[in-house]
Amino acid sequence: MKQNEQHLDEGSRWVLYHGTSTARLKHILVEDRLRRATIGDQKIPLTKRSVAEYFGCNAVFGDKHDHPEEESTGVVLVLDGEELLALNYDLAEFRDPFWGDGECDWENEIECWDDIEPLEEVLIRVEAIPPQRYQDFIERGPASFKPTTPPIAGFELTVMADTIGKLVEDEIRPADADIVVSALARLRSALELGRAKSSRVLAADRRAPANCHQ
Repeated sequence: MKQNEQHLDEGSRWVLYHGTSTARLKHILVEDRLRRATIGDQKIPLTKRSVAEYFGCNAVFGDKHDHPEEESTGVVLVLDGEELLALNYDLAEFRDPFWGDGECDWENEIECWDDIEPLEEVLIRVEAIPPQRYQDFIERGPASFKPTTPPIAGFELTVMADTIGKLVEDEIRPADADIVVSALARLRSALELGRAKSSRVLAADRRAPANCHQ
Protein backbone atom coordinates (compact mmCIF):
# COMPACT_ATOMS: atom_id res chain seq x y z
CA MET A 1 0.00 0.00 0.00
CA LYS A 2 1.32 3.44 -0.89
CA GLN A 3 1.85 5.76 2.05
CA ASN A 4 -0.91 8.18 1.08
CA GLU A 5 -3.51 5.46 0.49
CA GLN A 6 -4.30 5.18 4.20
CA HIS A 7 -5.75 8.70 4.10
CA LEU A 8 -7.64 8.09 0.85
CA ASP A 9 -9.01 4.75 2.11
CA GLU A 10 -10.43 6.58 5.13
CA GLY A 11 -12.18 9.02 2.81
CA SER A 12 -9.85 11.92 3.59
CA ARG A 13 -6.53 13.17 2.34
CA TRP A 14 -5.68 14.45 5.81
CA VAL A 15 -6.73 12.57 8.94
CA LEU A 16 -6.62 14.11 12.42
CA TYR A 17 -7.22 12.51 15.82
CA HIS A 18 -8.84 13.58 19.08
CA GLY A 19 -8.45 11.63 22.31
CA THR A 20 -11.21 11.40 24.89
CA SER A 21 -12.94 8.83 27.12
CA THR A 22 -16.02 6.65 26.79
CA ALA A 23 -17.69 8.58 29.62
CA ARG A 24 -17.31 11.84 27.74
CA LEU A 25 -18.05 10.28 24.36
CA LYS A 26 -21.62 9.50 25.43
CA HIS A 27 -22.40 13.20 25.73
CA ILE A 28 -20.50 14.04 22.54
CA LEU A 29 -22.53 11.58 20.47
CA VAL A 30 -25.86 12.58 22.02
CA GLU A 31 -25.21 16.22 21.11
CA ASP A 32 -23.48 15.34 17.82
CA ARG A 33 -21.04 18.06 18.83
CA LEU A 34 -17.40 18.10 19.89
CA ARG A 35 -17.18 21.09 22.19
CA ARG A 36 -14.21 23.31 22.93
CA ALA A 37 -12.73 23.18 26.42
CA THR A 38 -14.51 25.46 28.85
CA ILE A 39 -11.43 26.17 31.00
CA GLY A 40 -7.86 27.03 30.11
CA ASP A 41 -7.26 27.27 26.38
CA GLN A 42 -10.79 27.03 25.00
CA LYS A 43 -10.03 24.84 22.02
CA ILE A 44 -10.30 21.30 20.67
CA PRO A 45 -6.90 19.56 20.42
CA LEU A 46 -6.35 17.64 17.18
CA THR A 47 -3.14 15.72 16.63
CA LYS A 48 -1.39 12.48 15.64
CA ARG A 49 -2.74 9.08 16.66
CA SER A 50 -0.20 8.33 19.41
CA VAL A 51 -0.63 11.77 20.98
CA ALA A 52 -4.43 11.43 20.82
CA GLU A 53 -4.03 8.19 22.79
CA TYR A 54 -2.10 10.16 25.42
CA PHE A 55 -4.87 12.77 25.63
CA GLY A 56 -7.46 9.99 25.82
CA CYS A 57 -5.62 8.32 28.70
CA ASN A 58 -5.36 11.69 30.43
CA ALA A 59 -9.14 12.09 30.09
CA VAL A 60 -9.66 8.66 31.67
CA PHE A 61 -7.32 9.60 34.52
CA GLY A 62 -9.42 12.70 35.16
CA ASP A 63 -12.65 10.69 35.02
CA LYS A 64 -11.33 8.18 37.55
CA HIS A 65 -10.37 11.01 39.88
CA ASP A 66 -13.64 12.95 39.56
CA HIS A 67 -16.04 10.01 39.23
CA PRO A 68 -14.32 6.87 40.56
CA GLU A 69 -17.60 4.97 40.64
CA GLU A 70 -18.13 5.32 36.87
CA GLU A 71 -16.56 3.15 34.16
CA SER A 72 -14.35 5.05 31.71
CA THR A 73 -11.86 3.91 29.07
CA GLY A 74 -9.91 5.73 26.42
CA VAL A 75 -11.05 6.27 22.84
CA VAL A 76 -9.77 8.14 19.80
CA LEU A 77 -12.02 10.02 17.39
CA VAL A 78 -10.72 9.71 13.83
CA LEU A 79 -11.63 12.95 12.06
CA ASP A 80 -11.64 14.11 8.46
CA GLY A 81 -9.16 16.98 8.51
CA GLU A 82 -9.73 17.66 4.82
CA GLU A 83 -13.43 18.26 5.44
CA LEU A 84 -12.68 20.46 8.47
CA LEU A 85 -10.65 22.69 6.16
CA ALA A 86 -13.28 22.62 3.41
CA LEU A 87 -15.94 23.65 5.96
CA ASN A 88 -13.76 26.57 7.12
CA TYR A 89 -13.26 25.52 10.72
CA ASP A 90 -10.80 27.78 12.54
CA LEU A 91 -7.64 25.64 12.75
CA ALA A 92 -4.20 26.76 13.89
CA GLU A 93 -0.94 25.26 15.13
CA PHE A 94 -0.67 25.17 18.93
CA ARG A 95 2.49 24.83 21.02
CA ASP A 96 1.57 24.70 24.70
CA PRO A 97 3.95 26.95 26.70
CA PHE A 98 2.73 25.69 30.10
CA TRP A 99 5.78 23.53 30.93
CA GLY A 100 8.26 25.88 29.24
CA ASP A 101 9.25 26.86 25.73
CA GLY A 102 9.35 23.82 23.46
CA GLU A 103 8.55 21.28 26.16
CA CYS A 104 5.18 20.30 24.65
CA ASP A 105 6.09 20.63 20.97
CA TRP A 106 6.09 16.82 20.69
CA GLU A 107 2.28 16.94 20.98
CA ASN A 108 2.15 18.06 17.32
CA GLU A 109 -1.12 19.81 18.08
CA ILE A 110 -3.52 21.62 15.82
CA GLU A 111 -6.16 23.55 17.70
CA CYS A 112 -9.73 24.04 16.57
CA TRP A 113 -11.30 27.21 17.94
CA ASP A 114 -14.84 26.23 16.93
CA ASP A 115 -17.20 23.62 18.31
CA ILE A 116 -17.37 20.86 15.70
CA GLU A 117 -21.06 20.49 14.88
CA PRO A 118 -22.58 18.39 13.49
CA LEU A 119 -19.80 16.00 14.37
CA GLU A 120 -21.08 13.34 11.99
CA GLU A 121 -19.95 15.50 9.06
CA VAL A 122 -16.30 14.88 9.89
CA LEU A 123 -16.26 11.81 12.16
CA ILE A 124 -14.78 8.85 10.30
CA ARG A 125 -14.94 6.41 13.22
CA VAL A 126 -14.25 5.89 16.93
CA GLU A 127 -11.41 3.60 17.96
CA ALA A 128 -10.76 2.11 21.39
CA ILE A 129 -7.41 2.73 23.05
CA PRO A 130 -5.90 -0.61 24.15
CA PRO A 131 -5.92 -1.03 27.98
CA GLN A 132 -2.14 -1.48 27.97
CA ARG A 133 -1.77 2.08 26.77
CA TYR A 134 -3.42 3.37 29.94
CA GLN A 135 -0.96 1.29 31.94
CA ASP A 136 1.85 2.86 29.91
CA PHE A 137 0.38 6.27 30.73
CA ILE A 138 0.44 5.52 34.46
CA GLU A 139 3.91 3.99 34.49
CA ARG A 140 5.82 6.09 31.96
CA GLY A 141 3.72 9.15 31.17
CA PRO A 142 4.30 11.03 27.91
CA ALA A 143 7.43 9.03 27.00
CA SER A 144 5.29 6.15 25.71
CA PHE A 145 3.29 8.36 23.36
CA LYS A 146 5.78 10.69 21.68
CA PRO A 147 5.62 10.47 17.85
CA THR A 148 8.58 9.23 15.84
CA THR A 149 8.61 12.42 13.74
CA PRO A 150 9.60 15.95 14.80
CA PRO A 151 6.75 18.45 15.33
CA ILE A 152 5.58 19.46 11.85
CA ALA A 153 1.88 20.05 12.56
CA GLY A 154 2.09 23.73 11.62
CA PHE A 155 3.82 22.93 8.33
CA GLU A 156 1.26 20.22 7.49
CA LEU A 157 -1.61 22.57 8.29
CA THR A 158 -0.19 25.31 6.05
CA VAL A 159 0.33 22.91 3.16
CA MET A 160 -3.03 21.18 3.47
CA ALA A 161 -5.00 24.39 4.01
CA ASP A 162 -3.52 25.80 0.80
CA THR A 163 -4.11 22.53 -1.09
CA ILE A 164 -7.71 21.98 0.03
CA GLY A 165 -8.52 25.66 -0.49
CA LYS A 166 -7.36 25.43 -4.09
CA LEU A 167 -9.19 22.13 -4.56
CA VAL A 168 -12.46 23.61 -3.30
CA GLU A 169 -12.05 26.58 -5.66
CA ASP A 170 -11.29 24.23 -8.60
CA GLU A 171 -7.85 25.75 -8.98
CA ILE A 172 -6.26 22.29 -8.89
CA ARG A 173 -7.45 18.78 -9.70
CA PRO A 174 -7.97 15.97 -7.15
CA ALA A 175 -4.92 14.23 -8.66
CA ASP A 176 -2.83 17.32 -7.85
CA ALA A 177 -4.00 17.23 -4.23
CA ASP A 178 -3.08 13.54 -4.06
CA ILE A 179 0.45 14.40 -5.20
CA VAL A 180 0.77 16.82 -2.27
CA VAL A 181 -0.46 14.13 0.16
CA SER A 182 2.11 11.69 -1.24
CA ALA A 183 4.88 14.26 -0.82
CA LEU A 184 3.90 14.84 2.82
CA ALA A 185 3.90 11.08 3.42
CA ARG A 186 7.40 10.82 1.97
CA LEU A 187 8.55 13.71 4.16
CA ARG A 188 7.21 11.99 7.28
CA SER A 189 8.96 8.76 6.35
CA ALA A 190 12.24 10.59 5.75
CA LEU A 191 11.97 12.36 9.11
CA GLU A 192 11.18 9.09 10.88
CA LEU A 193 14.18 7.41 9.24
CA GLY A 194 16.44 10.32 10.11
CA ARG A 195 15.34 10.34 13.75
CA ALA A 196 15.76 6.56 13.99
CA LYS A 197 19.31 6.79 12.63
CA SER A 198 20.14 9.60 15.06
CA SER A 199 18.80 7.53 17.97
CA ARG A 200 20.96 4.55 16.95
CA VAL A 201 24.06 6.72 16.68
CA LEU A 202 23.45 8.26 20.11
CA ALA A 203 22.87 4.83 21.63
CA ALA A 204 26.11 3.54 20.09
CA ASP A 205 28.03 6.56 21.42
CA ARG A 206 26.74 5.90 24.93
CA ARG A 207 27.85 2.26 24.75
CA ALA A 208 31.30 3.03 23.33
CA PRO A 209 34.19 3.11 25.85
CA ALA A 210 35.75 6.48 26.47
CA ASN A 211 39.14 7.10 24.85
CA CYS A 212 41.71 8.07 27.44
CA HIS A 213 44.80 9.98 26.24
CA GLN A 214 47.95 10.30 28.31
